[in-house]
Amino acid sequence: MTDRLVLGTVQLGMPYGIGNETGKPNFDHACRIVHGAFENGITRFDTAQAYGNSEEVLGRVFDKFKLAAKVKVYSKLHSALDLSNEDAVRTAVDGSLCRLKVDQLEGLLLHHEDSVRFWDKGLGDLLQELVRQGKVKSIGVSFYAPPKALAALDINGIDLIQVPANILDKRFEDAGVFKKSQERGKKVFVRSVFLQGLLLMPLDRVPVPMAYARPYLEQLEQMAFQMKVSRQELFLGYAEKRWPDSFVLFGAENEAQVTGNVRAFSSRKILKIDDNIFRNVPENIVNPMLWPKL
Repeated sequence: MTDRLVLGTVQLGMPYGIGNETGKPNFDHACRIVHGAFENGITRFDTAQAYGNSEEVLGRVFDKFKLAAKVKVYSKLHSALDLSNEDAVRTAVDGSLCRLKVDQLEGLLLHHEDSVRFWDKGLGDLLQELVRQGKVKSIGVSFYAPPKALAALDINGIDLIQVPANILDKRFEDAGVFKKSQERGKKVFVRSVFLQGLLLMPLDRVPVPMAYARPYLEQLEQMAFQMKVSRQELFLGYAEKRWPDSFVLFGAENEAQVTGNVRAFSSRKILKIDDNIFRNVPENIVNPMLWPKL
């Protein structure tokens, strides 16, 4: 069960998430989070060159607990990188391997969907060469718009995609992205199951500029209460059953959250949720890029 869970580690390199209460953890705290995840059966970790010093912190933890040969790491090329510069891309990949202290990336992703435009301009060939060299096992792209994900699934050499989806956000599912991924034999990594922490926030802590989201949060809270489950169980249980062939990413501020989320994902509680209960949720709720500046 936990083999489908992936620990997102942006919070190890920088403060992240609307509900983040503790900021960036120190190294000892990061050790407890990462090692705690591993002890709970999680061997997949997601990071990126743009996540502050997340790669470096992960590498130090892997080195301390001798985990490098036991984990699978996915990282993303920095969106500011000149993807037309072969030497720059090679140097960036080598830098990630060095910081992470691993011999191979399980997955290397383009951090922004617009970067796919470089694929037929030499980038695709270069990335496939890195696969042949054993530096990278598979290539992927992180997406924000369903149409671009659908188009990329037709590209040979792109083996995995990362997309946002949760109990409120069915945009990629409704567009057929999950169905097409399965048909093409591509792996899907679902991120934002907690919508950057918004779905877990106490109602009285929802920022005033985000008050328009409160009716949905109140409905979710009432749903969890009626089902006698925590909100973590509701959201992770929903993802586990809704997208059974996908990996599910989650972040955590502490070891207790890691353990709680693993337990929630593996609870196997029967959740009967009407497929039509959350349809056409406004995009300024499900897309953090459209949230007001806080």
